[in-house]
Amino acid sequence: MSHTLLIGYGNPLRGDDGLGWVAAEMLAERHTAVSVLTCHQLTPELAEPISRVDRVIFIDAAAVGEPGEIVCHTVEPFLPASGSFSHTCDPAGLLKMAEMLYGRSPSGTLFTVTGDSFGYEEKLSDAVTAVLPQLCAKIESVMSKT
Repeated sequence: MSHTLLIGYGNPLRGDDGLGWVAAEMLAERHTAVSVLTCHQLTPELAEPISRVDRVIFIDAAAVGEPGEIVCHTVEPFLPASGSFSHTCDPAGLLKMAEMLYGRSPSGTLFTVTGDSFGYEEKLSDAVTAVLPQLCAKIESVMSKT
């Protein structure tokens, strides 16, 4: 298995917005060769660790869709139209930054799960909790590809 970086992001104090953290930490317990970062938002500082891996998998909650819906997208390096380095980024922009600043960009994948509750609480909704095993299995399938 090539070196993989999991980036789980969102706010773990806002219900399902903490999905990225929970999923990344669950996968880290099962796969010791995987690097894991958890953060509230994607920032330019992540371009450096991203440039050092073969694969990066982003995990986030989505606000649009049916609660519990899992979506997987391949992420290609792409700088937003403004081209500015700001306090927040998206996965495609981070891959492009890694390429521009460090000379390499890994393969990227974004997994999202549509949340049901984004209120002030530290637990995931039943809909999101129910699909966590399926989400982890899908992520593990991507991690196992060479």
